[in-house]
Amino acid sequence: MTYPVHIRSCWSDLPKCLAQAGLNGRRFFIVTDENVARLYLEDVQAALSPFFGHMPHFILPPGEAAKSLENTSALLTSFARAGLDRSSVVVALGGGAVSDVAGFAASIYMRGISYITVPTTLLAMADSSVGGKTGIDFIGIKNLVGSFHNPCLVYINPAALKTLDTAQYISGLAEVIKYGIILDSGLFDYICDNRAKIAAQNPAVLEKIIRESLRIKSEIVTGDEREAGQRRILNYGHTFGHAIEALCNFSLPHGHCVALGMVCAANFSHNMGKMTMFHVEHIKNLLEFFGIPVKLPKGLGMTADDIYNMMLKDKKVRNGALALIISHEIGTVEIIEGVEKQEVLRAIGSISRDSSLCSE
Repeated sequence: MTYPVHIRSCWSDLPKCLAQAGLNGRRFFIVTDENVARLYLEDVQAALSPFFGHMPHFILPPGEAAKSLENTSALLTSFARAGLDRSSVVVALGGGAVSDVAGFAASIYMRGISYITVPTTLLAMADSSVGGKTGIDFIGIKNLVGSFHNPCLVYINPAALKTLDTAQYISGLAEVIKYGIILDSGLFDYICDNRAKIAAQNPAVLEKIIRESLRIKSEIVTGDEREAGQRRILNYGHTFGHAIEALCNFSLPHGHCVALGMVCAANFSHNMGKMTMFHVEHIKNLLEFFGIPVKLPKGLGMTADDIYNMMLKDKKVRNGALALIISHEIGTVEIIEGVEKQEVLRAIGSISRDSSLCSE
């Protein structure tokens, strides 16, 4: 990762950061969603317009619904009609879904043009805004179509979190907690010690956990940008979580599904005789403090076999063999290849509220 990441508590520094990145004189195109457009589109346009002129924009539907082939096609059409060329810059203003679609469209338009991310959710600020993964959902499978395309700049304004609803805020916390579990017990302890301040969105504490999450991710991604090896550990909880997310038709927030996946992974490790139940409960207690679910909501109509079979469609499956990312204690991580189906089903059973989630 060689692009700059700026954390500022305002929009007014955005032009200066763009100028420092050598983006003066470029044509800009803003991609956002309906919710973010109502809150911040005018602010960002006002901050940029004196320096970068008129900026056309495209508004996506909110959430995972944005990540479709149809929306990508419409966005590419808008790029062409706006006269974007290879020197143009796409501005992804919003959460992870916006940056996924905008970054993917930028990666394939004219074989690749520049884009920047301006994240407005905690999940995007602490995780998805960096790393260069872009993509859309296809035939019901999350992120099945996509590309690796790094942004040329990331601009984070944590003040935007004040307008984020509670469900989306805690969804982002799940990804932050993930970093502590897999690589940094000190970060995990910091989150535990400052949980009340994090819940209250204390600015200094928020900036600390965002910076630490990005530091950890950048260290991993720098050595493995295309996920050929070590970067796979960043998918802790995601193989279970993406399957749950797809099966519930994305009705649960991404971070909630990842949290459920982390509980499955922790129990998988415990069942192997690796992670102690103390650590499993420590993870669950922290998630529950923030209101992040550790059990599947009732009525979703999915079985453990359904989840397992969806996991086999995950992008990270190699030659039909399922691999899992697990932790044996807080701050450690391991990739387990070729896991046994029954052990996976047993781990999935740990997130059931009753006997409804069982293998058929």
